[in-house]
Amino acid sequence: MDVDSGEATSGPCTIHFPGAGKVVSWGATYLDNFNDDRFSEERKENLYYPFSSRPEWEMASFLLNSSLSMQEIDHYLQLELTKQNNLSFKTAQRLHEITDLLPPVPTWRARVMKTTPLYPSRTPVVLYYRNAVEVLQDLMKSPLICDSLNFTPLQIFEDSRKLVRVYDSWLSGNRAWQMQSQLPEGATLLGTILSSDKTTVSVITGNRVAHPLLISLANIDTNLLSKASLYLFNLLALLPVPKYIERKTSVRGVLKNRLYHECLDIVLEPLKTAASIGCLMSDPVGQVRVCYTPLATWNIFPQDLPAYQRASVTARTNGVVSPFWRDWPLAEPSEFLTPEPLHHWHKMFWDHDAKWAIQAVGASHIDFRFSIHQPIVGYRSFKEGISSLKQVTGRAQRDVQRYLIPLISGAVIPKFITALRALMDFCYAGQAPRFNQTSTLRVQTALNEFHENKDIIQDLKARVNPKGVPIVHWEIPKLEFMQSVAPSISASGPIMQWTADTTEHAHITLVKDPARSGNNHDFEVQICRHLDRQSRVRRFDLVTAMVDAGVDFRLDDIEGDEGRGDIGHDREERDKEDKEVDTKISSSEELMSRLHPVSQKLFGSFRPKQNFFLKARLLKQDASTLLPLRIFTDNVSGEISAFKVNRDPDLKTLTIEQVSDLYSLPDFSGACLNFLERIQAKTQTFVIGGRRSLNQSISLPFTRVKVWSRIRIQTKSYFNTDILADSHTIFAAPPSPGWEFGRQNAAVVNINSSFEWPRSSLEGHCVVLVKIIFTVAQPRKPSPPVDGTHRFLAYCERLDVVNQPPPPLEYRSLPGYNAWPSHFPDYSSGCFVLKRARRVDGTPFGDIMPVSQFRSLVDICPRYRSAPHASLTRSSSQYHSDEFFLNKYFNKELFFTLDKVDPCLTSTAK
Repeated sequence: MDVDSGEATSGPCTIHFPGAGKVVSWGATYLDNFNDDRFSEERKENLYYPFSSRPEWEMASFLLNSSLSMQEIDHYLQLELTKQNNLSFKTAQRLHEITDLLPPVPTWRARVMKTTPLYPSRTPVVLYYRNAVEVLQDLMKSPLICDSLNFTPLQIFEDSRKLVRVYDSWLSGNRAWQMQSQLPEGATLLGTILSSDKTTVSVITGNRVAHPLLISLANIDTNLLSKASLYLFNLLALLPVPKYIERKTSVRGVLKNRLYHECLDIVLEPLKTAASIGCLMSDPVGQVRVCYTPLATWNIFPQDLPAYQRASVTARTNGVVSPFWRDWPLAEPSEFLTPEPLHHWHKMFWDHDAKWAIQAVGASHIDFRFSIHQPIVGYRSFKEGISSLKQVTGRAQRDVQRYLIPLISGAVIPKFITALRALMDFCYAGQAPRFNQTSTLRVQTALNEFHENKDIIQDLKARVNPKGVPIVHWEIPKLEFMQSVAPSISASGPIMQWTADTTEHAHITLVKDPARSGNNHDFEVQICRHLDRQSRVRRFDLVTAMVDAGVDFRLDDIEGDEGRGDIGHDREERDKEDKEVDTKISSSEELMSRLHPVSQKLFGSFRPKQNFFLKARLLKQDASTLLPLRIFTDNVSGEISAFKVNRDPDLKTLTIEQVSDLYSLPDFSGACLNFLERIQAKTQTFVIGGRRSLNQSISLPFTRVKVWSRIRIQTKSYFNTDILADSHTIFAAPPSPGWEFGRQNAAVVNINSSFEWPRSSLEGHCVVLVKIIFTVAQPRKPSPPVDGTHRFLAYCERLDVVNQPPPPLEYRSLPGYNAWPSHFPDYSSGCFVLKRARRVDGTPFGDIMPVSQFRSLVDICPRYRSAPHASLTRSSSQYHSDEFFLNKYFNKELFFTLDKVDPCLTSTAK
């Protein structure tokens, strides 16, 4: 075995499956296929043939990718200004005809499915599909995924003792390793992902329904596979949606199930052969491997359907004689039917957890609690409550999850909160991108905790049917399926790689949008034609961009000779035949850097995530920039947080007295004086606390400040510090119409530089309310600047953590209960309790500290020990509260931090 391990037992250890994924020969790349096209001779003179030039191709690409109808395109092409461009196409029809001459992609086929004469359909039953192996080959050869495509199963351990396994992908799971062991030596295992779900393509009226079957590869890294803009989920087939004349619903259900499996049998036939004997497939750099994929077969259709249906009910089957996976080598339903977060967790939450909470708390009471919670920029708020929401999407379900537990705490007995909190912990902890035995056990422990407390839900009669009648059983399929989550993690890797969010978005781009852009006739045919053209356009755009950049995407040198035969000799012969050898590259990242900026959209979104860390480093090198820097990072090595403020302050230059009056902070002047004293004492890390100076005769060396009402903060991902998290806006706004007490957000700040955020415990950090963000208005030259004030500062009020009773003994060992040493969170809600710190005279305890000590935006929910007062609003609820919950469900990154999830720092070992 190939073992890569660190020194002794301190470093990670990765074991790759010996001899897997061997290269047997060289094959064609995207560029080779382009050069072998039937119009390759014409493209020696005009690279963009059948279009006359690159500008014309860019125009055609824009029109083909737009949402314009053919009539609107015709109207645009008839404009006088457009005619002056002398385009080779004058109509949309001609544009489509020319597009059909571009290099081909996997072709579509149609088959009319025969129905038994006893059970006819109102309309013809037609199956539209493509060759599954050709689609996988087309996907696997894309240069865009080269850096994220893996072929070898592996076992990852935290150290060389090999005691603790880590699972971060499908290939790192036990199932991939076991499947590889059953294949011939040197074979390549391709994990095929299939997704199928009906979707409505009509708007308001029409009742047009499509049943797409999507396909992709589990060998692609999850972070890339989840990017919908890369089109890594391809439409493999449009399964027919029959309309049988048969009146009996049960019989129609059996007919549809039979047809579904029959169609899958046909569509997946090429994969059956590949799973049995293997097939040669090429990767992005032209290396050919013997690849194996799973498949199934289909058997005889019974004629006496009612009798068969009765027998199926007795046997507890769905009426299918031969399911499509029966003869699929290496396929086992208990293994490939993996949990899926969108439908199994988030929809389960809305259909059950949220309904239990609404029933137990009361619709009006829970709506009021949601309506008075202070909103946070970038996150949805529910000013009308949640009980009357209709057509709730997966995004809305996640938004309700953020606030449900802390907002209903105190409205119902703690055991009920504990049951729902346990399911919420299960849902959040199960979304981690990496797992080891400890984090997997955390998921299972949360599920066990729910089952220990679930009886209270029935005792409170919170589980009822739509008519309000209590339900006395727990027969919930999604709840039962949760038992398979922990075993699935060790077998197939993290659950989040199977989420349907990407495929649901693909239903829009691959099915709904093409269908709605047509003329409402034979929408399946129009979908196929539209997707065929779109694939040709994307392929042509990529390959022509590579030729323009003078790059050839293939391996330059062959590394190693074992199992490669005469590969090196073959490659030399190919090079001799080339008249002009381009720069050879084999990295998607390098390819992106070499392509024209117009073509870089092929790698994803037009609007990539902003990188405040990079902008801060570049801004430091600009000698003409404004000081203090408007984009800057913290003063900690490693750069944990980055910040951005607007160029100009929201409140220009104000005196100290004006700021005190505007924000109702009589001690602002004393806080500034105290801050300067700490600067003179060489304080590096500031805290909120300590005795204020009694010498009020000392005057401040400055009298004016510039005030900002908001600042944006960006941190890094909890599991991978090379990945940037989303930026958030921290408000520190003065009173204004609609916000009579101002608008302040809470943040975690570092008060001990020896503790890093977020992977360390909460020790060395505290939570504050940010009241003012400002910088000192420096005196004009030649007066020197005030020492220590040439940076952004913040006046913050301290929120102290209140220790709660310890949890039951069986849960005290969980990391979350050790996240903030010497303090336990509230057991029922799982959230730490905060209390507003006050001085002896009752005024809030506040002080000034550098903004660079901020670590993260957090959400705090007022803790209501009884029903909140009816006069409270979303602008006043936080001001009138003294106790808060530190909401650990605000977002996943914060949950992993506050629950102290093991980050499994071994991914770099791969």
